[in-house]
Parts: sequence; structure tokens; C-alpha cells
Amino acid sequence: MTGSETCGWICIVACALGATGVADARGEFCGAVPPAGFDQPPNHAHAGHYLNQVYGYSVVIPASLSAYTQPGGPERGFGIVLSWTPRAYLSVDAAYDVYFDISAEGVHRRDINAIRLHDQVLGDQASSYALARAEGGRYVTRVQCAGDAQIYIHDDVIVMRNREIYRLNLQSVPERYANDVKVLDAMLRSWRWQAIGEPYVKK
Repeated sequence: MTGSETCGWICIVACALGATGVADARGEFCGAVPPAGFDQPPNHAHAGHYLNQVYGYSVVIPASLSAYTQPGGPERGFGIVLSWTPRAYLSVDAAYDVYFDISAEGVHRRDINAIRLHDQVLGDQASSYALARAEGGRYVTRVQCAGDAQIYIHDDVIVMRNREIYRLNLQSVPERYANDVKVLDAMLRSWRWQAIGEPYVKK
């Protein structure tokens, strides 16, 4: 492969990754997340203490709530539906830093740039945050999605550790946020770093 062909291939890969990142961020902030049936088989239900040996963390799912994971592939995290209407959802996720964001601020900046392509950021407050002594950031963002009168509040805690992104993201609405954020705060307090299990290819 010639130098020009290599450069062209790199550009194609970078553009593909960028397009996927934009789609993922917009779906997270403005889509109908999670889809209907998320709390049904074949997804797996979890309650109480949750241990993820793939990415090396544990967290406590609050009593009376159930979290769900999708089958297949290395398990990265889970989601909790707090309300279907209006939609309120809390997700816990870990993933390799494939976009080379390097920092929590870089991850959040990519999200904001993706939102602004089609929707409106009404407010964005950033503060430092340590998740079980791992430094990161907490970002509270108010979003107005195109074609949707509902205002969404996203409370997103992001930590970068060993080139991996750990995040707990709460999607709520103004009338629910004061109660929903208590669930997020309780899970943040319960977070612990754990030993990683067998080696595998992370994604």
C-alpha cells in the first residue's frame, strides 16, 4: 500500500468513527433511549450488588430497582429505566477510549458538539468529580431536542482510567430530576474499583 493509499484509508476510518460517535451521542441525548422491550428477555435483569470483572468495577443497584444488560459480547455496564413516560433513564457504561478523547472533558466536549449539530444546548454546567478517588468530571446539561417540546436534563459523571471511559449518565426531565438524581448519587457513593478478570478484547 502506497503512502497516499494509507493516508486515504486513515481518513476513511477516522470519518467512519466520527460519524458513529455523532450518531451514538445524539441517540443517547435525544433518542428514545432505551428502546421498548429493554426490560424484557433476552436482556438479563440485575439487582443489588453488581460486579463487572471485565472493566474492574462494582456498584450497588438501589433497592426496588432492576438493571438490565444485553446478551452477547463483553459486558460493559447496564441500564435502569426510572420512568417510561416521561422518559427517565440511568446508564452505567465502560469502554475503551477509541476516539482518543484523553480526558473526561474531551469526552463531554465530543457529546456537546454532536448535540449541537441538530439540537440545542440550553445550559451546561461542569465541575470536577472523583469517582472512588479517580479524578473526572460531572456535567449537568439541559437539552432541547429538535421536534420535541420536552426539555431533558443529563447529569453525566465521566472518569478516564487506564485509557478507558467510565460513565454514569442520568437522563431525566425537570419535574423528575430532584428525585432521580438521588438514585444517581447513591450509586456514585457505592462505586468501587475491582480486580479485572480474564484478558479479552475490549470494545
